[in-house]
Formats: sequence, C-alpha cells, structure tokens
Amino acid sequence: MTKEHAGDVSYSEDNELLTEFLTWSQDALAQMRGIIDELTDDTVRGDEGVCQLYDLAHNIKGMGSSFEFDLMTEVGLSLCGYLKAIEPDESVSSRVLSSHVRIFEVVLKNRIKGNGGEQGAALKSRLATIILEEAS
Repeated sequence: MTKEHAGDVSYSEDNELLTEFLTWSQDALAQMRGIIDELTDDTVRGDEGVCQLYDLAHNIKGMGSSFEFDLMTEVGLSLCGYLKAIEPDESVSSRVLSSHVRIFEVVLKNRIKGNGGEQGAALKSRLATIILEEAS
C-alpha cells in the first residue's frame, strides 16, 4: 500500500474500522437517498435537507481516502463543489444529487477501492456532463 503524501493514513487494513466505515457509509447513503426522495422542483440549496446532504457528502469525502475509497472522496468533492457553487436561494437539481448518490452506492456495493480506473473515470466524466446539462 502506497500513499501519495507522507501524512496520509490508511485504515483499510483495520477490519474493525473498515466495517464501521462501510456501515456508517451505508447508513449515510440511506439518509441521503431519503432526503433526495423528498426533494421538490423548488427545493433550494439553503433547505435543511440539502444542508444535511452537504454534511453527509463532506464526511464521506473526508473519510473515503482514509479507507482507500478514493472515488468516494472524489465524488464527495464533486457533490460539495456543486452545492457550494449555487446560491442558497437557488434550486438544486435532484438529478445531480441523485447521480452522486448513485455512484456512492455503486462504489460501496462493489467495494471499488482507489480511483476506480477506467470505470471511475467514466463515472466522473458522466457526472460532470450531468452537472453541465443541469446548469443550462
């Protein structure tokens, strides 16, 4: 196992911590999916549920790479960036939010570690396209 930066720590070999991370992530994704299911066309970024989505994505982003789930970190970064880029009173795209959560779900279900290789690059590219499409 190699890490790019000397200060990076990986807990992926600690089965107890890894299990806790996976369980927490599954619970977080269930919460996220529930929030997204409640969204309406006029839900804005400042909505309490959307703020909870941001917090959950931020935590996933922060923990993902510690367990070598770098793709989860990158997708979390994308979701947080999307939400930060819009004004608090601007409507959010349920398609964008749902697409991020769907990738999180795929990564966890398939236990995709690292950046996901070509599949990970394709997922990130598709996500960027969806964000652009929804912005226009």
